[in-house]
Amino acid sequence: MNATLIATDFVAALFIIVIIIGLYEVPKEVLKPTRLFRICMWFVFVGLGIEMLIYILDGNKNLSVLNLILAFTGYALVDLLTMTYSYYIYYLVEESVRHITKKMAYVVTVLCSIDILFYIIGTITGKLFTISNGYFTPGPWHAYRGTFCSLSFLLMCVFYIFKYRSFRIRSKFFVVLIVAVPLMATVMLHVDSNVGFGYLGAAISMNVVYAVLESKIIAEAVADAKMYSEISENDMLTGLKNRRAYQMIINSCMDEKLVGVAFADVNSLKAVNDNQGHEAGDRLIQKVANLLKDAVPEGTVCRISGDEFVCIVKDAGIEAFTETMKKLGVILKENDRIASLGYDIGEGKDIYDIIKAAEKMMYSDKERYYKETGKDRRR
Repeated sequence: MNATLIATDFVAALFIIVIIIGLYEVPKEVLKPTRLFRICMWFVFVGLGIEMLIYILDGNKNLSVLNLILAFTGYALVDLLTMTYSYYIYYLVEESVRHITKKMAYVVTVLCSIDILFYIIGTITGKLFTISNGYFTPGPWHAYRGTFCSLSFLLMCVFYIFKYRSFRIRSKFFVVLIVAVPLMATVMLHVDSNVGFGYLGAAISMNVVYAVLESKIIAEAVADAKMYSEISENDMLTGLKNRRAYQMIINSCMDEKLVGVAFADVNSLKAVNDNQGHEAGDRLIQKVANLLKDAVPEGTVCRISGDEFVCIVKDAGIEAFTETMKKLGVILKENDRIASLGYDIGEGKDIYDIIKAAEKMMYSDKERYYKETGKDRRR
C-alpha cells in the first residue's frame, strides 16, 4: 500500500513542481498576482514530500521522533494551506464582493487556528496519534482530524457556487470541477485513514484551479503588462519610442562595437503651431517621424521631446551609416527643409559623447537653416 501511495505522491509532486517553475518564468509584472497561489503550491509540494517521507519511514524505530515531527507538520500544513487559499480567493474576486471574502478569510483563519491548536494538544497528549515501534498509530482524536479545516473548505465551496461569476468564470461546469474534486478528496480523507493528510487531493485540486483560474489570470496579467509596456515606452502621437525607452536603448548600447546616432529637430514648429494651429504642428511632427523611420529602417527612432528626434543604429558600419545620413539629409531638404540633422558614429561605450556630437552638428545645421531662410527662430 505504501509503495503505491509513495509513487502516487511522487507523480503529483512532479506535476506541482512543474507548475511552480512555470509560475516563476512569467514576467516580473505578473509575479505579484500569482504570489499567494505560488505559496499554496509550495505548501502542497512540501506536504507531498512530508507524506512520502512518513510512508518511507513507517516502521523505522530509530527515527520515531522524526516521524512524529513530520506527522504533526503534515497536519498543521494543511491548515496553513487552507488559510492561504482563503486569502488567495480574497484577492482573486472582484472588488464588489471583497467585503464578503475578507470576512470569510478571517473566519477560515480562526477555524484553522483552532485546528492547529487541536493538533498541538492531540500530539502532545498522544490522543491524535502515537509512533509505536516506528509505526504510526491513530489515537481516539484521529477521526476528528481536519474537522475545522473541512468546515473552512466547505465555507469556501459555498462561496464558489454562489459567487462563481466574481472569479471571471462563465461556466458552471468549471465551478463543479473546482468544488467537486477537492470535496471528494476531503471525503476520502475521512473515510480511509490510510490516505494520510490528503495532499494528493490538494494537488489535484490546485491543478484544477491552475487550469481554470490561474492560467487565465496569468494570461490577462501578461497582456496587461505588455500593453502597459507599450504605452509607457511608445510616443502616442508618432508611434515611435519615447524618452523612457530612449534611455533604456542608450543603456543597452554600452557594449556595442559601433553605434551610429542621428539627431533631428523639427524646423519652424512654433511658427506652424502659431499660424496654422497645433493640429498642423502635430502633422508636421508625424511627417518628420515617418521620414526618419523610412530613411533609417535599421535604426530605432525615438521622440525625446516635442520637436526632437534621435535615431540609434546598433552595429553600424561607418561607410554605410554615413551614406544613409547623407541620403536622409537630402530627403529632409527636399521636404522643404522640414528638420535640421546632425549625426555621429563611434564605440558604444562613448554613446553619450556620440549623442552630444550629433546634437552639436544638428544645431549648426539649424543655424544655417535660419540664416539661409531669414526666418525668425523665435516665431
